[in-house]
Amino acid sequence: MPKTKIIAAVDLHHRDWDSCVVKEAIMLAQSHDAEVELVFVIPDQQNSYVQEYIPADMRDRVEIDARRDLEAYGAQFDWGDIDHSTEILRGVVYETLIEHADEQSARFIVIGANKPSVKDLFIGPNAARVARYASCCVLVVRPE
Repeated sequence: MPKTKIIAAVDLHHRDWDSCVVKEAIMLAQSHDAEVELVFVIPDQQNSYVQEYIPADMRDRVEIDARRDLEAYGAQFDWGDIDHSTEILRGVVYETLIEHADEQSARFIVIGANKPSVKDLFIGPNAARVARYASCCVLVVRPE
């Protein structure tokens, strides 16, 4: 029987904030005998006018750098005996996280949320969209 999977969605641009996401995912994994996958989604403006002008080698370089940075970020935490891995994805953040969690049959998504602002009333943050539409449990963590 495969282990329960927990997706810990982190933003490499907010590593300090998202350390609480990883710590919560580790605690959740300990209590559920689960494995954790650290996931970073590179935002992809697929329908953006600018997208066609970005060279393919630059897109590849961004992914290589993100993978290296995510692995280094993950190495900073005390995992104990928790199995863990990293995954770099590309796409619309909330849609990509939800699709990936479904593909992985994840039981939980752990995601961070900063303090809501007025703009969030009109354009919902990724955490709110993931919580609203995911088919698995979602733990929204506030920064420490």
